Amino acid sequence: MPLRLVPTLCLVIVFNSVLPGIATATPAEQHRSFKRPITVRQPLPDTLQTAQDWQTVGMNALIVEDYINSLQAFNKAVDLSAGQNPQILEQRGWVHYLQEQYERAISDLNQAAALYQAQSQAANYRNVRRMRLFIETQADELNLSS
Repeated sequence: MPLRLVPTLCLVIVFNSVLPGIATATPAEQHRSFKRPITVRQPLPDTLQTAQDWQTVGMNALIVEDYINSLQAFNKAVDLSAGQNPQILEQRGWVHYLQEQYERAISDLNQAAALYQAQSQAANYRNVRRMRLFIETQADELNLSS
C-alpha cells in the first residue's frame, strides 16, 4: 500500500529568541538586547488579497528559510499596506538582514521605527532601534574584516 500524506491545518513553531546585548539603541543601553520577529506558522488564507494575507505567506516562508519568497510576499504586503504597517517593515527588514542586505534592512527598520514612534508604540520603537543598531554593528564588523 503506498504511503499517503495527509495535509495538516498548521504546524506551530515559535521562536522567541533574544540576541546578544550588542544591539543597543543608545550608548546608555549598551547591555540591552532586542527580540527577533516572532514567527508562527499559520494556515494560508484561501485568497491572497490583503497585506495581512501576504504577511502570513512571508512569515511561513521565513520559517522554512525560503528568504526569496519571503521577501516577495513581504514586498507585496508593504505595497498593499501603503508602507504604513511597521510590523511588516520590521519583518521584511529582518529577512534583508538574514540575506546580508544590510542597507535594505536598515532602511526598512528606520521606516518601522518612525511608524512605531508615530503610533506611540514605545516598546516596539526601542526594539527596532536596537535591532537596527545590531545590524549596523554586524555590517561594520564585516566591512572591517574585508
